[in-house]
Amino acid sequence: MSRRFLPLLLPVFLAFALLSPVLHAQARVAVYGTIGGEKSGLPNAGWGTAGIVGLYAGTNNFGPLAVAVDVRGDFASDHRSFLAGPRLALHFPAFPLKPYSEILVGRTSYDKTSSGFQRDANWNASYVGGIDTTIFPHIDWRIFDFTYKLNDSGSSNHQKALTTGLVLRF
Repeated sequence: MSRRFLPLLLPVFLAFALLSPVLHAQARVAVYGTIGGEKSGLPNAGWGTAGIVGLYAGTNNFGPLAVAVDVRGDFASDHRSFLAGPRLALHFPAFPLKPYSEILVGRTSYDKTSSGFQRDANWNASYVGGIDTTIFPHIDWRIFDFTYKLNDSGSSNHQKALTTGLVLRF
């Protein structure tokens, strides 16, 4: 792992440490990692490899609807994001697929492009949707996780990511 990603992981681990007494009592915590492709929205930039790591902590269940707080780091070849926000998921006992949706806010920082263009960090809001399914006790396969980010640059080019990975539930 590159050293430039380490400062971004610190807030994730700090949030987990601060919330651990609450999370331990409720026992609805999961950590996840995904890999796939992402389009940064920068001029002349195509799709590149991206990875997402994060955790979510459940707060309440209302029948099949689970409410949680999600914190994630998004690491792509030309930018990095740190995002947090509410998560809603549907869990039907007799149905193996668990769809979820999130609205996250956070900050994205960009690397220089090959033409030397430097883009400052900016705030963004992200809409996330995906489907998980249980493959082993406490392990889910994140079949897909699609992220659509709206940034504050005023540009019509928005970041998009499509990833797949694993979820470890505690």
